Order: sequence, then C-alpha cells, then structure tokens
Amino acid sequence: MDDDLPTDFQVIVVGTGMVESIVAAACSRIGKNVLHLDSSDHYGGLWASYNFEGLQKFIKEVTSDPTRQLQVYNLSENWYIEKESPPEEGEESKTDPAKKVWSQASFTAEYRKFNIDMTPKLLFSRGPLVELLISSNIARYAEFRCVTRVLTWLDGKLAPVPCSRADVFATEAVGIVEKRMLMKMLTSIVAYNEEEMDNEFKDWNNKTFKEYLTHKGLTPNLIHYVLFAIAGGEHSMPCLEGVRECKKFLMSLGRYGNTPFLWPMYGSGELPQCFCRLCAVFGGVYCLNRPIDKVETKTVAEGKTQVSVLSKSKTLNCDHLVIGVNDCPKDLISQEPVDSCDISKAVFITSSSMLASEKEPLTLLRFPPLGDDGHAVTVIEVGPATGSCPKGLFVVYFITKKVNEAESDLRPYAERIFHMGAGEPADDKPKCLWSLFYNVKDAAAAAAAPAAAGVHVCAGPDAGLDFDRAVHQAEKIFKEICPGEEFLPRAPDPEEIVFEDDVTHGPEFSAEEGDAKQ
Repeated sequence: MDDDLPTDFQVIVVGTGMVESIVAAACSRIGKNVLHLDSSDHYGGLWASYNFEGLQKFIKEVTSDPTRQLQVYNLSENWYIEKESPPEEGEESKTDPAKKVWSQASFTAEYRKFNIDMTPKLLFSRGPLVELLISSNIARYAEFRCVTRVLTWLDGKLAPVPCSRADVFATEAVGIVEKRMLMKMLTSIVAYNEEEMDNEFKDWNNKTFKEYLTHKGLTPNLIHYVLFAIAGGEHSMPCLEGVRECKKFLMSLGRYGNTPFLWPMYGSGELPQCFCRLCAVFGGVYCLNRPIDKVETKTVAEGKTQVSVLSKSKTLNCDHLVIGVNDCPKDLISQEPVDSCDISKAVFITSSSMLASEKEPLTLLRFPPLGDDGHAVTVIEVGPATGSCPKGLFVVYFITKKVNEAESDLRPYAERIFHMGAGEPADDKPKCLWSLFYNVKDAAAAAAAPAAAGVHVCAGPDAGLDFDRAVHQAEKIFKEICPGEEFLPRAPDPEEIVFEDDVTHGPEFSAEEGDAKQ
C-alpha cells in the first residue's frame, strides 16, 4: 500500500467521524482528489457502532491508553447477571426469548447481534441531515425506522406525549380547555419567523421559555409537555431557543410516522459510512489503520499553503487538511483557553422495554431534570427490530450535559426506570443486565479556534439529540475549501450512468447538471 499510495492530494481527511466523512464525500463528489485516513481499523471514531465484542475491545483500549482518555474518560462497566447460565434453562425459555435467562456467557455467544452506538442520535424527519441524505441521493445507502412513541417522566411515572393533533385531542391527560390553549400556542410557534422583527416573541429575548409558557396561561401539565417533552429543554432554557426547538419538532410531524423522528437501522454509526461510501464511489482513497505522526504547513509559490502529513514514514501533501480535533496536533490550533461542556453518557441492556407495548416500540424519552439546577436527560430505547440487539433484549441510551461524572449524573435517572441490582425485580421495572457509564469531551470550542492555514478542524460529538451541528459544520468547512461550489449535489443512481463507450441510445447523465437528459 505504501508503494502504491500517491503522495499528492487536493484534500486529505484524517478521521472517519460524522463531520469528516461528510466533508470527504462533498469534496470527492465535485471532483476533488481525496485521501481519507483513520488510525483505527474501523470507521466512525467516536461516532461508531460496535458489536458486543468490539465494545469490550474499545473499553479495554480506552482504560489502558491515557491518550484515548483525552476524549473518553470515567468509564464504568457493570454486570447485573451471573457469568454462566443456570444448568437447566427449561424448554420454555429456549422458545420464548422474553423468558431467556441471560448470562455474561450468553452475551458473548451472541455478540454479533449487537450494534451499540457510542453517539446515538435521532434524525428529525425534516431536519438538515434527512434533507441532505435525500438531495444528495445518499439515502439509498441506509435504512431507517420511525420512532414509535415519545415519553416523558411525569408525576413519578412514564407517560406518553401526545405528538400529533389527533393525539392531543385523543389524550385524557389534558382537558378540553387545555387542548384549545395548547393548539393555539403551538400554532403561533409554527408561524414564528426569526427574520420578522414584529413577531409574537419580540419581547422575550432575555426571558426563559418557561416564563413565556406561564405567561400564556398554560397549566403545569401543559408546561411540562411543551418545555420538557417537545422542546427537550430545562428550567433555564431561553425563550427563543425553546420556540426554535418546538418548531423543529412540530415541522417534522407527519412526514414518515406519528412522531418527528427516525432512527438508522443498525445504529447511528452507519451514517458516517454512508458518506464514506459516496466518497469512494467518486474516487476517494481510503486507508484504515493509518495513524499520522506529524503535520507541517509551509507557504509555497504565490502565497499558497501546502500541508504535509507524515504517516508511516511517508510524506503526503495536500492543499487542505480536514482533521478531527482529537487527532490534530495542538500547535496547529489556537491555544486560547476555551470553555467546554462535556457530555455524560450511559448504555443499558435490559430484559424488556421501559414501558410495555403491544408491538416492539422504538422510544424517545425526554427526562426532565430531577432538581431545579440539573440538566434534562435524553433517553433512546431501541430493540431487536432495529438490528441493535438479540431478541428478548433492549438497548437504552442516556445522554446529558456533564455535571460531576457520568455515573453520578445518570444513575439516579436510570434507577427510576430500571431494576439495577442483582436478582429479579420485585416490581414491574425492566431488569438491567449490563451498563456502561462514560464521559466524552465536547471539543466544539477548541475546534472553532483559529487553526493553521489550510487546516480545517472538526469537532466531535455533542450532547444534542440530532445531527444538526455536524451537518452545519461540515458545510461550513466545505465552503472554506470549495467556495462557490454546490454542497453535495445529487449523485446519480447506477442505472443513470452511461459511459462514452456504451450504446449511444438512452439517457445521458450529466454529473454537473445533476439530472438525466435525452
């Protein structure tokens, strides 16, 4: 590979995280000569999905390598089941996955059936990533399932959130007068336009969303639904941020299902690979297991900057280097002190869904803060139908902004939903079989700091529910590299491509025009 690998490229991308992969695809799509490197033997970085064996390997690597702990730290893995299965499981448990007695050994035996995300996220049905997947034709590389329900924690128990107009008027949790008030307020939020100075919210710049909802006369229950469940906020959420989040939720309703959200089959880690696939189709060169040793920049003729990457004793030159903040040499980034809000995360594997359902659910739970000063917690529960785990199990993700460390931040929320101890639960809570708590560095501020000429630094994952930040950053970097070029124009389907040597009859595809012509 070293002998065959060219030394000069227009764009070199280091890391296969979400932002890096979108930029690589966008550059390759318009004809840029792209080399995409990753020091790991798999795609995705901190955006990856792992089977259970791969996740165990990741945990060992992080705990044994201090350099990895700059990104992921405070890992705490816990088992709540025996190492070996009982000698006699019984015929019933073998035929009914819900009654199977799981052990650590049976997890190991079925490790390939797990796809566990390091950065679980949902897609808003009309959000930037869905629109980009459709307009670029990258959607054909992935499959999605609709989130079937949105839950909240209200009055000490899980409760469904009415999403659609029909849900609102069907629910018995909200009275008739409340329903009319709620629909009137949601209508004004949908009509909100930031560019109109004289709008409903013009005097609410410096006030909280909760104050606005109270001012509109909403009852405590309605405030709870709107603030925590629809806007995904907390007590201090600024008013206009709450309005924007509500509008995003409401505008995505009804496109694909009863909720505004989609989940990628086989996990969020599939999505960076979709963009990598498009990059490769248009000529991008991929090298995994390829760490970089050094990065240098120098000015060449006419003030142009050349970036050189030393990797495995080979010097690779480019006009633009796109690199994840954790891979980027610190001397290439401004060293001004930056504030960051790190992320607390947890993964749980449970024996049943958090709230029983006739059909296998795919659930978003927005858990309000347990205290006035705490942070809201996003909970995503996925089951076997998503390709995430074996039959009879569910994978549940918890995400919040870090206060102390992941386990102390998230365990109090988990214990309200799951039985977290050994033995069988005495109540109807799902039994937690295994858990992993960990913290992740949010490097957005460091990535936004000025970098050396020709170097474009990508932030890692954030605590947000969706991929919006990654898409917006990727587009910003692409426009810096390729000013005036279209960001990810539609890629042709294979049957639309006609080579010059082919039969002359039939449609000819023009990549520049992005459509077929006769």
